[in-house]
Amino acid sequence: MSVYLRIARAVAGWGDPISRDLSRSGDLFVARFRLGLLALLALVPVTTSLANPQQVENWLGLASICVALGFAVGFERLAARPAPPAWLGLVTSQFDIAIISLGFVSFIAAGRPIVASNSLVQYTMYFVALAGTGLRYDPRVCLAAGGAAVIQYAAVVTWVGMREPSAWTVSEVYGTFQWDSQTSRLQLIAVATIIHAAVVVRSRAFWLGSMRDQLTGLFNRGYFDESFARLLSAPRGDRPFTVALIDLDDFKSVNDRYGHAAGDEALRFAASRLREAFRNEDIVARYGGEEFAVILQVDHASAVARLDAWRAGLHADARIPRLSASVGAASMPQDGSTRTLLDVADRRLYAAKAAGRNRTVAEDHAAA
Repeated sequence: MSVYLRIARAVAGWGDPISRDLSRSGDLFVARFRLGLLALLALVPVTTSLANPQQVENWLGLASICVALGFAVGFERLAARPAPPAWLGLVTSQFDIAIISLGFVSFIAAGRPIVASNSLVQYTMYFVALAGTGLRYDPRVCLAAGGAAVIQYAAVVTWVGMREPSAWTVSEVYGTFQWDSQTSRLQLIAVATIIHAAVVVRSRAFWLGSMRDQLTGLFNRGYFDESFARLLSAPRGDRPFTVALIDLDDFKSVNDRYGHAAGDEALRFAASRLREAFRNEDIVARYGGEEFAVILQVDHASAVARLDAWRAGLHADARIPRLSASVGAASMPQDGSTRTLLDVADRRLYAAKAAGRNRTVAEDHAAA
């Protein structure tokens, strides 16, 4: 039962910036994987159609693959955009399931219902599609695709079992339609769906652990650098953001006077105040040692006000040892729109240190 509870909590808590980044990072991989896989799969109906041109199902399979390839090219182009649509993962996974089900429907339309219900090759394609949903790192996509597969396949076999003449549900090649075997197939799809969702939840937990700093629980520098690069590459229009570098003042004296255990506790305290001060949309990371980095997706004035409020609040706390911090900030678009933003923020951090520490510098030759 704990597995199902973890999946339910993961689905309920999905939609945060980290989860969205995970999903987007998998969309392009899946799109290219789909395109390559369909190109390979196209060889099967091509070969069978040439070997047995009299079998209609072979040509129907080839037509389905060709249609799927056309859509796959379009999806790959969408996924390759700097900011792909948020709906892409859900829509493409549903497309993968629908194109497989369309193959079953085409068999029924061609007067081959027993192929629709008993074709093992066509049925196993559902599992290939479900495996692809796991590459999107979103359990909602896994569950939605699995649910669609169960519903669509159930509709196909119900139609064959209840609407088609009994003479059409028997074949020397594909056997006889049987309700118990079809029920087992539906159960297997449901089980595979749950397994893929569980794998996604567990892999996400490992991924989140790898991007976190073990001492403070904040993001680590690797995740910050990756997020900053992605933010710069995404089309933003007039939407501003601010990057800030924060350094705890005279932190070496804290370790020397109170010991490294007290220094670690001071770092955890500063990190907890950072988490409280900024929103989920902001990215707060331990940049190294006693230095932190923040990305705020707000305008320059709002970002500076929030950063300076955090700095003042940290210094006002009466804890022992007492802490203060120097802050250097740079904003897009006024301070540039490239990687040099970090250099500007770093230069202003040193300006804050040189001006006496415990202050925020967000403009050249100025202190707040």
